[in-house]
Amino acid sequence: MFADCWSGSSLGLKLKGLGAQADDVDIFLRAVKRRVSVPAHDNVIGEADTAAQVRVLLAGTTCSYQRKEDGTRSIVSFQHPGDFCDLHRYIMPDVKSVIGVQALTDCTVAVIGYRDMDKLLSRPTLASALWRASMLEALIYRERLSSMGGGTALKRVAHLLCEQLARQEAVGIHAPHLPFSQIDVADAAGLSIVHVNRTIQTLRGLNVLSKASRAIEVVDRKQLAKIAEFDGRYLSMPALALKWAVQIEDTRN
Repeated sequence: MFADCWSGSSLGLKLKGLGAQADDVDIFLRAVKRRVSVPAHDNVIGEADTAAQVRVLLAGTTCSYQRKEDGTRSIVSFQHPGDFCDLHRYIMPDVKSVIGVQALTDCTVAVIGYRDMDKLLSRPTLASALWRASMLEALIYRERLSSMGGGTALKRVAHLLCEQLARQEAVGIHAPHLPFSQIDVADAAGLSIVHVNRTIQTLRGLNVLSKASRAIEVVDRKQLAKIAEFDGRYLSMPALALKWAVQIEDTRN
């Protein structure tokens, strides 16, 4: 029943976009034994979490974060429906992680045990899709570090917003609203809340963001991308990787 409900969902679209076959998606979804509802602002995964399970976001928006010495939060990435919340913990279970995952909105999370993940990796095309997922995460981290290393606050915030819109659209979410607060943007862009507030007001003054809504609503996508000098090719890695066909040779005969 779960697989039937979610095969056409953002998770299904994400897996297919990473190269998983239709039967791979069904098998992956059937490995999900539990779904968990997490209210906004609660932790999906604590910073010291050691549970032997992988969490996949089905609905809502989360962020991966790290606490600084002064107690403030640094957001290292956002997750949208279809994204893995902690694939890195499964890939490198012996490396101590200090990254937590927080729900920014009410969320639904799928839980898969490590043993079931091990079984899933016996399917070459599904294993390749999960490898691509981890590579895509690495590219997003790299781009975040690069954008924070220079550029104006206006460009940094615009780039952050462009990336999230593109990632949402990749899993079938075509909405101009982004479910982030200005505090979330500040923690992700490495800026003060005052600086981000001024930047948001500038974008509203340029008619890039809606003036009628207190939420972050993009009304001029092209202008936003121009300000950000946004080149989303790094987000197209799954499509490029699909050209690397996996050839399975039958050696049973």
